[in-house]
Amino acid sequence: MKLTKKIVTFLCSVQQKERFNQALEAQYDRLYRLAYAWTHQACLAQDLVQETMLKALEKQGDLDNFDQFGAWLSKIMHNKFIDNLRYNRRWEWADETEVDYCLAEACNESKLIEKQTQDALHLAMGKLSFEHRQAISLSDIQGFSYQEISEITSTPIGTVMSRISRGREKLRFLLEKSHSGQRKVVPLRGR
Repeated sequence: MKLTKKIVTFLCSVQQKERFNQALEAQYDRLYRLAYAWTHQACLAQDLVQETMLKALEKQGDLDNFDQFGAWLSKIMHNKFIDNLRYNRRWEWADETEVDYCLAEACNESKLIEKQTQDALHLAMGKLSFEHRQAISLSDIQGFSYQEISEITSTPIGTVMSRISRGREKLRFLLEKSHSGQRKVVPLRGR
């Protein structure tokens, strides 16, 4: 009987690990988008996601409720990101020169406008403080509730609400400022 119980326990743990690994793989894209929103650099975002997944594998026994898996992973990534910020505090990252993809490929006007809008939003998000960028990306990009964001970032819910509100206002101001600085299109023919 003891051997049968050990076999059943072993098979259950194998099934749990397989379920955990499948859930982890399913979260990769979401984690990458969130990491990219925080870091604004593809290589840093990939590193952050990899570190998060490794930490999740190490700490999978700490997961109490599998329904909160996404929030649990986001909490781990938040902690890893903060640790990396502390470690790299002495370094400052420079913005890479942007490549104009519109010139490399033929695109229609709507694709150009969409790209310009995305670029303006990306630049404006990059100008926000980390706390505002983090709160907005968790709320508006990832769809977490205020309560979940509060748990992920270990901050009071009122602070989360304030950061989202102020971050959105600052983002709106930056987007309006960048839009007002653009040149107006002048038609070639009068009608």
